[in-house]
Amino acid sequence: MMRLLRETPRDRDRAALDRFVEAQSAYVAQRMTIGYCEIKAGPLRHSLFREAGFQVLLERSRWEAFAAVRADMAVAIRDRLRPHAGDPAAIERALVEDFAAALAAAPHFTDRPDGFAAEVTALAARLALGRAADPQPPARIFAQGGGRVFDCLPIHPSLRDHEREMIVNGVCFHAVGALSKADLRFDWPALAADLAAGARAAA
Repeated sequence: MMRLLRETPRDRDRAALDRFVEAQSAYVAQRMTIGYCEIKAGPLRHSLFREAGFQVLLERSRWEAFAAVRADMAVAIRDRLRPHAGDPAAIERALVEDFAAALAAAPHFTDRPDGFAAEVTALAARLALGRAADPQPPARIFAQGGGRVFDCLPIHPSLRDHEREMIVNGVCFHAVGALSKADLRFDWPALAADLAAGARAAA
């Protein structure tokens, strides 16, 4: 089995990484929003999910959760690329660009006239701030997004206050699992070069 894993060519390009990160972030976000609401509603879930008002809240929750997990994933991926980064700032620009492109597909929310622009700015600042610091354990990285996922759940706070730890741990579990898959799938040195080259070309 290990011989087969070693012989399998690893993905080396930015587009493959972006597709992977987007898919895994969407999976974690939906698992921890839709899945939670289904369990929380129990036998009433079918009627709840048919309510137009709840559908709007759930769609908003899904996108907020996706943005949170996608940002954490960018930080974790940056830490994987860091040992191979000749130009860390260029790699960070590429990760921010891909994050912004993913969130550009979000529907318009009336209380977000600028979409997720603030999250894009926050990610750029977060990456720059962490550049000189030691890499954080992945679970600590994903705990930040996990807290945001909990805060955006479309269930009244009085019915879920005691479940924050469960949601944060769930996000961390699934996101760390996705990062482990990335370690098996990607050639980090080649990816570092590809992201840096793409960011420099776009600058």
